[in-house]
Amino acid sequence: MTHSIEIFLAAAAGVANGITMTPRSANDKEYFPQDWFADHVSKLRLPFRAQGRNSYPDFWVGDDQATPIEGYEIKSLAFAKGRPARRDYDSNSTIPAGRKNGREVFLVFFLYTGSGANPRPIHSLSIAHADLINMDHETAAAHVNEGIDGFGSYGDGFIRDRKMYRFPHPYSIDPSGLGRCRLIIPSDWGISHPSLRPCGHISRTIAANALRSYTVHLDGKTPATKQQDRRPDARQRREFSVFEAG
Repeated sequence: MTHSIEIFLAAAAGVANGITMTPRSANDKEYFPQDWFADHVSKLRLPFRAQGRNSYPDFWVGDDQATPIEGYEIKSLAFAKGRPARRDYDSNSTIPAGRKNGREVFLVFFLYTGSGANPRPIHSLSIAHADLINMDHETAAAHVNEGIDGFGSYGDGFIRDRKMYRFPHPYSIDPSGLGRCRLIIPSDWGISHPSLRPCGHISRTIAANALRSYTVHLDGKTPATKQQDRRPDARQRREFSVFEAG
């Protein structure tokens, strides 16, 4: 069971109707796309709850507050000079993946125009099952931020090892989606809906090796060293179906 179809259709209608995102202030870089998404989910009368900062995903949506069906992580980038500001996006302290606590997770990704405190028109919208970005669910669930003491001249310093992860965003994977609203769902879900128009497929190939650990040297000279293992699912393919409203 998924609410992603009705959420996508409502969001796509909002984009088509020119409903802009409103920053809370000129310095707001995070909340205006979350507010826009929350407003559209609320209009569907779907139970949802927001999580705290640096929690994944940003929202749980479900049939009731206690047992959410799925999660939604909200990200955005500026669109200027005919392209997104970057080809990737940051995930602060948390590894993105398509499942959390046994529930499916979607990435809601906006490209917008405008700046400062002005309203932000939406240029492109992608609601993609987060397996499109990463499907190592167990690794993501096991993520920890470490603290290492004993640092500095007197041994009383502390290293806060809070990691920032960077992954390609949906428009780097699906560039034909620029300027459009798209829903991307695993093909094996067999989704069919009268208000969705199939418009393509995306195939992603599992990498040959998995990064299991890395060592960072504090001398400022030695590059980080990586430890990799052969993946048991190496070179397998994950297929995704792409839809637009219509």
